[in-house]
Amino acid sequence: MSGVGSFTQRRQDAKMVRDVERDGISLYKLGDATHREVGETRDGVFVERDGISLYILGEGERQELEQTRGVVFNVQRMSMHDGPGVRTNVFLKGCPLHCGWCANPESQELQPELMLRGGQCIDCGQFAEPCAACMPAWQATRRRSASQQEEIDARIHVCPTGALSWVGAWRTAGDVMAQVRRDRPFYGDGGGLTLTGGEPTMQPAFCAALLRLARDEGIATAMETCGHTQWEVLAQLLPLLDVLLFDVKHIDPAVHREHTGLDNALILANLRRVAQLPGPKVVVRVPVIPGFNADAASLAAIAAFVLELARPAASIDLLPYHTFGKAKYDALGRDYPWAEQPRLPAAEVRRLAAQVTEQVAPAGIAVRVGG
Repeated sequence: MSGVGSFTQRRQDAKMVRDVERDGISLYKLGDATHREVGETRDGVFVERDGISLYILGEGERQELEQTRGVVFNVQRMSMHDGPGVRTNVFLKGCPLHCGWCANPESQELQPELMLRGGQCIDCGQFAEPCAACMPAWQATRRRSASQQEEIDARIHVCPTGALSWVGAWRTAGDVMAQVRRDRPFYGDGGGLTLTGGEPTMQPAFCAALLRLARDEGIATAMETCGHTQWEVLAQLLPLLDVLLFDVKHIDPAVHREHTGLDNALILANLRRVAQLPGPKVVVRVPVIPGFNADAASLAAIAAFVLELARPAASIDLLPYHTFGKAKYDALGRDYPWAEQPRLPAAEVRRLAAQVTEQVAPAGIAVRVGG
């Protein structure tokens, strides 16, 4: 809970944000006015606990936060990844990057999407035209007619195997927190809520609501980010986090753009600014991708960048490439861009990890495979 006091102090100097709608999703937009003190806006109270100033949500503020809506495509309970201890990982839709190796392609679009999992489809024959034959037209249409929507929903309702489904659903923060609380007895010392995706900062109002509700209940928080977001949005969320999992994929902007769709200038600038602040703890995560950055020079450049940060990272986590997401591309009717790339042998992963360890260990930065 140590970040709550600093959260209150920083917001006095932050710019005000207001909600705007993009594709029906509430997002932050910067304004010119100064933020009001949190305690003046709702019926919450400040209390002192162990010498730390804490803001306790009032009932009116809590109810407002619980009604904040966002698009979630999965809640992974009892996870041992994406943060310390036992985690409840909430996956939000929407990402500004389109990495060729992405393991969660269903996370890239903000809106719910239609998926047909071929491995589960038994061609049940309930309809004159099989779902597989209809999928190309359905997936190519972003704005469906009412009759087409009704037909899809009717098929999903009777699908005997669940092969046809929508991925992503509008949910309230209160509904998601009800799931999170079910794992609370297992968090122990360090476990808690992780927001991931997709890119959580694509839905910042929803992120803030979830993080504030979790903090108010004493649940530790973490967030994974690709780093490509407005600094003002990220700065609003940082004080609500115990751990920030920050992805760094490549240092060369041209290579980054070629394989993710965007360069890395904003990403690296944001990480530099995060490191200039006292918290939260930062874990740099590097997906190790053959044909992209799984080589000594690329990883050495990333390690050198991390060493130059104003505040040391807690660790560098190397995440070896895998193909677990390939079937999702088929289900979405997309080609898998990284199909020709093999998985890295375990010995090669260990060799690269040893190289990075030798480079950063003198600065006290741990290197882990996985995380």
